[in-house]
Amino acid sequence: MNNHVKIKEKGVKILGIDPGSRYLGFAIIQLKTSKIELLDAGVLRFKPSPLKFQLLQMEEGLNEVLEGLEIDEVAMENIFFAHNPKSILKLAQFRGAILFYLLKRFKDVSEYSPVEIKKALTGKGQASKEQVAFMVKKILGIRGEIKPFDITDAIAVAITHSQRREKV
Repeated sequence: MNNHVKIKEKGVKILGIDPGSRYLGFAIIQLKTSKIELLDAGVLRFKPSPLKFQLLQMEEGLNEVLEGLEIDEVAMENIFFAHNPKSILKLAQFRGAILFYLLKRFKDVSEYSPVEIKKALTGKGQASKEQVAFMVKKILGIRGEIKPFDITDAIAVAITHSQRREKV
């Protein structure tokens, strides 16, 4: 007699983050074999206020999004260059706080530059946000519009990680 128990395939859940001090895009995808399924995606909007208050809003918002979820891997977009030094400094501080939050919660975070993400999805490192959004929808089989771009950017981060992660 052959006893056979089929174990339901458990997918790898990946959290993708597009950091921003005004809008933070997040996406949770599940990777099963070679299929990618979107589980959740959205944007956290922060009230214009001093950075210290936005950091508290960020922690509260991410805690709410992640409550009760088991996330296996986390990826975040790396910092990019901007023309306004004051803006880039604030974004760098905010991104550092997000990274600290994620490391405390998940122990590891993979980081990808905007060029790496664009190239992974479109084949071109200088692709537009519209081109990235188009490819995100094509990969996931979504017909409708996904707005704002912070959401498609976060999904793109997660998809990039799914392509580049170490197979366990």
